[in-house]
Amino acid sequence: MSEDSSQRPSVVTGTGEALSWRVERLADGRLLVQIKGEINENADFSELSGKLRGDVELELEGITRINSCGVREWVNFVRGLEVSTLWFARCSPTVVVQLNTIYNFRGRARVVSFLAPYVCEVCHIDEYKLLDVEEHFATSRSHPSVPAFRCPRCGGVMMFDELPERYLSFLSEEGA
Repeated sequence: MSEDSSQRPSVVTGTGEALSWRVERLADGRLLVQIKGEINENADFSELSGKLRGDVELELEGITRINSCGVREWVNFVRGLEVSTLWFARCSPTVVVQLNTIYNFRGRARVVSFLAPYVCEVCHIDEYKLLDVEEHFATSRSHPSVPAFRCPRCGGVMMFDELPERYLSFLSEEGA
């Protein structure tokens, strides 16, 4: 198998955790792009956007921080993508905050999954749970209710550790 340069992570350094991405073509033809690090004024998505065509899934679990200049860079990146379909998957809490705050942060992307904060009422362990939009919110996105989970440590009930109406407000946007 020949080495594809899109398989090697690309790195953009900044003052925080370096922004990097990895592009992989899946068996179904989709491009899976894992992005991690900090999106700030040093973020340059031009190399990445040139590689993206067709159906693209951006896996955003690794994004740790986005400052105001980073928001601008991100919005311009998403707006300029020439792709057939765009999905946001495994959105980190940092990304969820931006989805809820910045009107055009997702552009025309559809959010398919995101990480949500939970805490055990018994042993107080904190954990992020991956919530699938179709599986957990298929019936109501305008007034979503959060799913219940059991604590992996003690078996107690894990409660959603945010205000659902605030954390999940991006779900009520058309196309989310």
